[in-house]
Amino acid sequence: MEVIQAEEITKKFSMKETMESIENFYLRKEENYISPDRMHIEDGDNTALLMPAFYGDYYATKLVGVAPENSSKGKDTIHGLMVLYDRKTMEPLFLCDAVAITSLRTGALGGLGMKHLSRQDAETLGIIGTGTQGWSHLESALVARDIKNVHIFNRTEEKAHQFKSKAEKEFPEVTFSVSPVEDLVKQSDIIVTTTTSPTPVLPELNESEWKGKQIVGVGSFRPAMQEISDQVLHMADEVYVDAASAFRESGDMIRAKELRSDLEDSWDLEKLIKNNHQLKSVEGKTIVFKSVGAAIFDLVVVQSIYERLYK
Repeated sequence: MEVIQAEEITKKFSMKETMESIENFYLRKEENYISPDRMHIEDGDNTALLMPAFYGDYYATKLVGVAPENSSKGKDTIHGLMVLYDRKTMEPLFLCDAVAITSLRTGALGGLGMKHLSRQDAETLGIIGTGTQGWSHLESALVARDIKNVHIFNRTEEKAHQFKSKAEKEFPEVTFSVSPVEDLVKQSDIIVTTTTSPTPVLPELNESEWKGKQIVGVGSFRPAMQEISDQVLHMADEVYVDAASAFRESGDMIRAKELRSDLEDSWDLEKLIKNNHQLKSVEGKTIVFKSVGAAIFDLVVVQSIYERLYK
C-alpha cells in the first residue's frame, strides 16, 4: 500500500483538476454509488467524523478529527487519514493525509458553486476565516472567476496578515487587503465563510448591500454551527447546496428551513453540473450556496489522485 504525504498531493494535483474530477463524475457516472451520511461523534467541542463511500472499482473511507480550539493553540483545526481500497478484494491501495484531500475537495465544491452561481464578471472575493479552507477557496475562486482583489477577515488579525503575506507571494497578480468584515461584504462580489463559529459571522447590513452577491458557506457542518446570518438566510433570492445532507447536518440550512418554506426544490451540485446551470443575471439578487461535503466527493478526488500517480 502506498503512503502519500500532503505535500506530494498538493504538488501533483491542482485545484483545477479537482474541480474537473467532480464535474466529470457527475457528467459520466453510469452506475450508482453508496455514500451514507457521515457519522458524527461529538466529544465536547471536538468532532470525530467517519466517511465511507463506494463507487466503481473503489471503496474509500476517511477518518477525521475536528478540534475548533486548536486555532488558539497554533495548531491545525482538522487532522485525519484517508484510505482507498480495491472494492472487490477490500485490499488497501493508498493511504494519505485526509486534510489535503478535504482541502482540495471542499475548495473544489465551493469553486464549482462559484462557477455556476456567481456573477460572470466577479472580480472581488471576500474570505472570512484564514485556515486551510480559506486558502483552498482562494485557489478555487481563482479557477472559477477572474479575481483581481481579495479582502480577508479573521477574528485574530495577525492570522489575517499572515494569510495575506503568503497569498501575495503565491499570487502576485492579485491585490490582497485585510479588511473589517463590514467592508469586506460591501466590496466583494463573492463572500466565503470558512469558520466553525456557532454564531453568524456575517454582519447585519442594509438589505441593498447584499444584492448582486453570492455567499458561499463552507464552515458549518454541525447543527450547532451557523455562519450565515438569519438576515441573509431569510432574504436570499435563491439557495443551493452541494448535497441534500446539508439540510440535515448544517446549522445554516437547518435554520434556513425554519425561516422559509421554499427549500424543498433547492438544487444541489449534481443538478447544477448536469444541467450546466448558469444564472443569467445575479444583479439585484442574493445567492447562497452551502457546502458540507460528502464521502463520495472524497472518494472521487482520492481516486483521481491515485490513478494520476499510479496508473
